[in-house]
Amino acid sequence: MVFLLQIQVITVQKADTLRSVPEEEICMVIRVFLLLLLSCLPVFAGGVGYVNYDKVVANYQFAKTSLREIETKNNEIQQYLLNKEKEFDKIESAVQKKKFEETVRVELKARENAFNAFREKREEEVYTRIHAVTEKIRLEKGLDAILDARSVFSGGVDITDALIQKLNSN
Repeated sequence: MVFLLQIQVITVQKADTLRSVPEEEICMVIRVFLLLLLSCLPVFAGGVGYVNYDKVVANYQFAKTSLREIETKNNEIQQYLLNKEKEFDKIESAVQKKKFEETVRVELKARENAFNAFREKREEEVYTRIHAVTEKIRLEKGLDAILDARSVFSGGVDITDALIQKLNSN
């Protein structure tokens, strides 16, 4: 079934003045258009599920452990910087200070790169595990799609608690 919808916003011109359409009318036209557009979408046979990703990450043990590990590595870099700052303050020669700064800059860059790689790896592991279990739940419940809860304004099946339970039981 194909629906064609034409919406025209008309402005009236009087002499040299132009009257624009009030904002409320434009908003109403947009709402009507969106409702008509959504009504034209195919109806999902199995429905749509949604998940509160922030709640999942906050309650998923592996995610919490990963976050603690990331924070620990970040704190190690901060402590490294504090220690190097103390060492720098003890150096008297300008030449030695310059050499020390360069050495620390290179070491810090290497530590930051290692930290970023570690963080990205852990975040990917968390996401991959959540995605895999989400897909299992989608198939079990016969859902057509699972969206982030922030994308669902009305309706749908909340699978957040079921997802957290399955993730923590694995």
